[in-house]
Amino acid sequence: MVCLLLVAFTATYAQHFYVIVGAFAQESNAQKFTGYVRSLRYPANYELNTAKNYFYVYILKTTTREAALAQVKSLQEESEFKDAWLFSGHLGKAEEPVVVAVEPSPTEEKQPEIIVVPEPINERPADTTSQAEQVPAVTNIGEAVGETKVKGKLFMFAIQTMDGKPVHGEVHNVDYKRGREIAAYKSDEYIDVPNPPKENNPMSMVCGIFGYKEVVKFLDYNNPALEEGVTKDGKGAWVVSYQLERLKKGDVSVMYHVSFYKDAVVMLPESKTELDELVNMMKDNLNYKIKIHGHCNGNNSRRIIALGPTKNYFNNQGSDERNGTAKELTKLRAEAVQAYLADNGIDISRSEIYAWGALNMLVPQTSTSAKLNDRIEIEIQED
Repeated sequence: MVCLLLVAFTATYAQHFYVIVGAFAQESNAQKFTGYVRSLRYPANYELNTAKNYFYVYILKTTTREAALAQVKSLQEESEFKDAWLFSGHLGKAEEPVVVAVEPSPTEEKQPEIIVVPEPINERPADTTSQAEQVPAVTNIGEAVGETKVKGKLFMFAIQTMDGKPVHGEVHNVDYKRGREIAAYKSDEYIDVPNPPKENNPMSMVCGIFGYKEVVKFLDYNNPALEEGVTKDGKGAWVVSYQLERLKKGDVSVMYHVSFYKDAVVMLPESKTELDELVNMMKDNLNYKIKIHGHCNGNNSRRIIALGPTKNYFNNQGSDERNGTAKELTKLRAEAVQAYLADNGIDISRSEIYAWGALNMLVPQTSTSAKLNDRIEIEIQED
């Protein structure tokens, strides 16, 4: 007697959990919001939820549900992403299935589930300030190479364009797990970098200068040479080289660090750094012509704080007030950026403006991330 054992094969997919911070019908908006989240030092990406036809922006993808839940609760407690939620299933292009043998049985296909964490945790974590945050960097070359003993390891960050032209800027050491910056290091200076705690090694070193595409390097503190583009110079310092790709015709870049006072054309003082990067970009790329796009939060008319005759870009002192529409506000904001370029030697013929009003808000007007709607975007029209 012959006994036949029937075994059915079924395709299963690895179970993933995603920490979602935004969902968008248009991919271009998902891209911009992803850039905004990255500007806050979170490792954001986006993928299409094919079942709902929405692009989900997420900051964590893991096979461990507990890790994802912990990240959601941390965001709800300590970040502006109070509406973060956990998605269980699969986003983007289908993965290769894992084939397993099972006994045949009439079971229904399990659908991906949405898990919503409704309230944040109340208990804040203990202070875990790292050594890297407590010890200042050594930026004087003489001190770094002999006059003062190096406490950690000596690094230098060299930034240049793809054609080898030096670029001055900063490299940011980012703790992606906690979504914050540990330290910022200027380029072309010797830096005494202390030994990071185990959870922050390898170190995530981000170079993001306006006008160029962001580059991230992961440095193993114990052996930095494992990362491409890292060498040792004659003084024993680890030289970390970044090659930046310029923006090209058709590229649109959001000025995430240019922020405005409420209903104002006047910008917050910290906006000057990125505006100066825009000035340098225009000086370094003489063929660039740009369009300055102005956006705002909400379509209602309002009392606008405009620039006065003294054109004080970063202080309300001397400003004018007027009633105006959302479109008028965004026109004035774009014109202010154009005027700042002109005041810093950029011919006004190399830029034009476009006022959107509130027609292209990326998040709802009442969202915790609503400040993203008050923004300036730069489009490269000629390169």
